Amino acid sequence: MSSIAEPARPAATSDELASVAERFARAWASPDVDRFAELLHPDVLLLQPVTRPIRGREAARAEFARLLAWLPDLCGTVDRTAIDGDTLLLAWRLRFGLGGRPYELRIVDRIVVADGLIREREAYYDSLGLMIALLGRPGAWLGYWRYRGYLPGAR
Repeated sequence: MSSIAEPARPAATSDELASVAERFARAWASPDVDRFAELLHPDVLLLQPVTRPIRGREAARAEFARLLAWLPDLCGTVDRTAIDGDTLLLAWRLRFGLGGRPYELRIVDRIVVADGLIREREAYYDSLGLMIALLGRPGAWLGYWRYRGYLPGAR
């Protein structure tokens, strides 16, 4: 039995990775669902702690829309970037109001680029710290439950 392998996709160039990093930084500095979606490959895979994988640009668009509805003041700052082959590493911070008080979430993303777009993103952050902060801010609970789809009709 033989199988036909897909042709190897050329690795992203340093220029493509740098362009994605710049566009990522601009998108998070002033969040907009369309700007996020423009960064994503149609078959994107998004991974992060304590949530199910998000597959595909349209599913990601819906997730970003829910996130921005919950945290309308959300914004991010990229602090550091590194490139390794077709992989981009970003160290960055998200800032937002959580239950009426400011909160900052430090994140490191591993991003694989294909065709000048994000093909895969895996985020690493302190999900326990975020959950503890959320629990200590009851004013944020309803919005979080709605965002996560725990309330009927929220998704």
